[in-house]
Amino acid sequence: MPDIPESHRDLLTHATVALSTLNADGSIQTTAVWVLFGDDGVLRMSLATNRQKHRNLVRDPHATVFALDPENPFRFLEVRATVTIEPDADKSFVRSVFAAYGSDFDGMPDLLEEERVVVTFSPERVIAQ
Repeated sequence: MPDIPESHRDLLTHATVALSTLNADGSIQTTAVWVLFGDDGVLRMSLATNRQKHRNLVRDPHATVFALDPENPFRFLEVRATVTIEPDADKSFVRSVFAAYGSDFDGMPDLLEEERVVVTFSPERVIAQ
């Protein structure tokens, strides 16, 4: 499994990235998401189970995360990965994501009702430019 190079890990820290998944008809669905790149070197994100990207990943556990350096459009990171999905029943992971981005999950009542999962990325190909 390829590693995400140290030189590009900053692109996954407190940044909004693009997540691409495959729809059932083979078309690509891309959404802006928040991610956490942990001290353990693992990329994770939180998803609500009532969203299309979750349904796509349950059906086909392959995704691409794309991060572009806002100060240099020629510097980017692409992570093509298989994913695993686990429940976040107590919403502790999504709270940690929101905290990392300076937001309060508990202050968003609509989101509190959603069922959440943790998506963990296992990179198959990493392109750092």
